Amino acid sequence: MTSRTIAILAVDGENYEVSGHFEGQKRKASWYTVTRSSDRSVSVDKLDQFPTHDSLRTLMN
Repeated sequence: MTSRTIAILAVDGENYEVSGHFEGQKRKASWYTVTRSSDRSVSVDKLDQFPTHDSLRTLMN
């Protein structure tokens, strides 16, 4: 399993780093982790789908 940052999303003044977790040579991530950029805290782990701005707003409230 490998992990790499695939996006930075700015939502309501806060930046979130989205990391994809990949098995072997697969090009599609098995799951996603969202980390708050300001304090590096993990906000959401093991999302099945890539998060959208709207889904992040819902998850963070």
